[in-house]
Amino acid sequence: MFLSSFFHRLSSLLKIYRRQFTRVQCTTLLLGMLFLILGCDRSTEHVVRGTTMGTTYTVRVPHAPVRTLWGLEQAIHARLVQVNAAMSAYSPESELSRFNALPVGDSMAVSEDFEQVMRVSLQVFIQTEGAFDPTVKPLLDLWGFGPGSPPREAWHPPDEDAVNRALAAVGMEHVDMSHSGRLGKLHPDVQLDLGAVAKGFAVDALAKLLEGRGVQDYLVDIGGDIRLAGRNAEGKPWRVGVNSPRRGREWDGIFLVLQPGRGAVLTSGDYRQFVEHQDQFFSHILDPRTGRPVANDVASVTVMGATAVHADALATGMMVLGVEKGLELAESLSGVEVMFLVRTADDDFWSARSPGFNQRGGL
Repeated sequence: MFLSSFFHRLSSLLKIYRRQFTRVQCTTLLLGMLFLILGCDRSTEHVVRGTTMGTTYTVRVPHAPVRTLWGLEQAIHARLVQVNAAMSAYSPESELSRFNALPVGDSMAVSEDFEQVMRVSLQVFIQTEGAFDPTVKPLLDLWGFGPGSPPREAWHPPDEDAVNRALAAVGMEHVDMSHSGRLGKLHPDVQLDLGAVAKGFAVDALAKLLEGRGVQDYLVDIGGDIRLAGRNAEGKPWRVGVNSPRRGREWDGIFLVLQPGRGAVLTSGDYRQFVEHQDQFFSHILDPRTGRPVANDVASVTVMGATAVHADALATGMMVLGVEKGLELAESLSGVEVMFLVRTADDDFWSARSPGFNQRGGL
C-alpha cells in the first residue's frame, strides 16, 4: 500500500512537470526518491504483536531500514505457524501429537525443528541428570497439569501406585533418537511434553529470522521467554524485569531489573500454575525422577544464556534441582548465569546467584 500510494503521487507530480524534465531526468528523480525510501528512511521502532502457543508474543525492532520491515509481520506469523505445526499439544496433526500416538516399536520422520528441540532436550536431560525430561507427560496428566485436565475443584493427589505406573514410562531411554530425521517409541506409554522448550525454540526461530534480514537491534518476547540484541529505540541497552514470584498473582511488581546484553533471558516458576489442596500447595513443575511436584521452596529460576531453547529447558531443570545443585550446574556451563528466588516462611524471598549473574545483567 505504501509503495502504491507513493508511485501514484509521484506519477501525478511527473505529469505536472513533464515539460520541465526530460525522460532521463524523470527517471533519475524516480530512482533517487526510491533510493531515499529504501536506504534512508528508518523507523523509530517497529512492533509486531500476536498470539501463539496459548500466550502472546511481541517483537520489537528499532532503527531498522524500511526495506527490512517489508513482509516482516507475515514472515513472523508463518514461522510461528510452522513451529506450532511441529510442537502443538492441542493439534492432533502436529508432529508431537503424532509421536505420542505411535505404537511401541514404530518410528516417524520428524522435521528439523522437532529434531533440534529433542537434541537440546536430551542435552539438558543429561546435564541435569534427569531433572529435566520431556517424557514427563504421563506424570503431568496424572497430577492434573496436562491438557484437558479436570477442574481444580475436583482435584486430588494421585495414589502411590498410580505415580509408580506413570514413572515407568518416563525417561529419555524410551525414545529412539539413533537415526537422523526420525524418532522412535521404545515404550508403549512414553509420551512427550515440550511445554518447557517449545516457546524457547520459537523465540530463537524468530531471532534467527530477524538476523537473517540483517536486523541487529531487536527484542523477541513469547510469553515472557525473551531473546534480545543491540539497543532499544532510545539507543540504550535493553532492560528486562524479573517478577516477584508470589503465588496466584499475574503481576506483583518487579524484583529485579536486568540489562543482559545479547542473549536470552528465561524464568521458570511455581507461582502461576499450582493447586492448593488441604492447605498444601502442589506445583505444576514435577520431578521426573520421583514423579512428584517439587517441594524445595524455590519460587523461580531465571537463566541467562546464549539461546532461549537451552535456557528454557535449564530453568525448568534447575527448579527441580534446587539451589545447591542448580548453582553447581550453572558454574559448569559456559555462558550460563542463573538466579534462584527462594520462598521464606513469611512469604518473602531471598536470592542465590551464580558468580557472573550480576556482572552479566543484574542492576
